[in-house]
Amino acid sequence: SDVCSSDLNTWTMAKVLTRQRFKTALNTFIVTIVAAIITAILVYFGGDSQLSAQFFFSMLSPYVLFGSIYLFIRLAIKQEHTWVNNYYRAVPTTNLKLYVANLFSTVANFAFYCIIEGLVLGGLELSGRGMHLPTASAWPDIIEGVIIIALTCLFIWAFVSLVHMLSVTIMAFLPETRIRIVQWGIYLVVIVIASYLFNQLQRLLFMPLHTYNFGAVIAVFLIIFTLISAINVYLLEKWVETK
Repeated sequence: SDVCSSDLNTWTMAKVLTRQRFKTALNTFIVTIVAAIITAILVYFGGDSQLSAQFFFSMLSPYVLFGSIYLFIRLAIKQEHTWVNNYYRAVPTTNLKLYVANLFSTVANFAFYCIIEGLVLGGLELSGRGMHLPTASAWPDIIEGVIIIALTCLFIWAFVSLVHMLSVTIMAFLPETRIRIVQWGIYLVVIVIASYLFNQLQRLLFMPLHTYNFGAVIAVFLIIFTLISAINVYLLEKWVETK
């Protein structure tokens, strides 16, 4: 049936997108490991440190952070290219399913990178210092922080798509001479909004869990994400053309 065919094509598309971005995530992971090893060797032969698990941990940690920022941006770029790609837009499926498949592949690959880097860092920490789990009272704050960061990543990817699609839609109605001005205007608005959201997120992450309603925060995140996603799917359906 048409529905079954559509579902199959959507799942196939999600797998293809995930597989393509998996190479980017895996390569980023490999580069961070190689860079950390080279740095560790240079520092060791410089006579400043002894080789140990803790030493490798300190060498790898900065590269993991830089790698996560790089991968986050690369996945966002790949996600946006999909919206205007003839191949993916021609797949017989709804724009909602395309949106879900595209976002899913982005989230899955970033999660893969975070998990595998976390396992390596955790293994080094375990080898160097032994098993030292956080106290029971610290776990709620840790889990809360992880959930908020994960939702923030999801929100940013959806927000980037919104900005991209709005830009494409607005510029389709403008003469060539005004496109550049409008682009700079959009960038300025995005910077202002992003700065405000970053400040709010920073305050939220450093506030103790008992000082605010965590469930309400999650609900607000999900409502805003759902609204942005609904707008994105509408723009994808009505206005965003392939290149």
